[in-house]
Amino acid sequence: MGDLRDDVVRILFESSFMTLATADDAGAPWATPVEFSCDEELRFYWTSHVDARHSRNVRGNARAALSIYDSTQTPGVRAEVQGVYAEGSVEELREEDLAAVLPRLRRWIEWREASHPQRSRAAADSSGDATAWRQYRLTPEKLYALDPAGHPDIPGVRVWKVELDLAERFARAYRSRLT
Repeated sequence: MGDLRDDVVRILFESSFMTLATADDAGAPWATPVEFSCDEELRFYWTSHVDARHSRNVRGNARAALSIYDSTQTPGVRAEVQGVYAEGSVEELREEDLAAVLPRLRRWIEWREASHPQRSRAAADSSGDATAWRQYRLTPEKLYALDPAGHPDIPGVRVWKVELDLAERFARAYRSRLT
């Protein structure tokens, strides 16, 4: 399973967007793509408008899930590792939390822009009310990937989700890439 974890870490570093799945307090689901950053502890961050549906959802129900996948795969061709899935809790960061978080996130964004200049962010639109935007963090409780080996006990079942512990491997990759 070592190669699977390495492949999942690679996908995390090569991806810019994740699909965030939230539900409102009545359980109505919503999925949306958001640009993300990570910190060394493998927590996922994004910025959204406070009135966005997913932002309203996490205020009423802090449970969420995400998926990040390799969108360069050829359709119909079975890729070895298709992506990573996570579930956890979301918090809206307070202003006092941002001082500690922003330097780490800037490192991630600078690394991404240096590594993938074709994906560099366009200049942010400075119009509008800056107080209407918030930084959010999803702290995963569980991470999963599809095991390319398939089901361990049932031959022929090729799609099999396994839980992964990426903490140490991701932290090591994070430090080596972002220093």
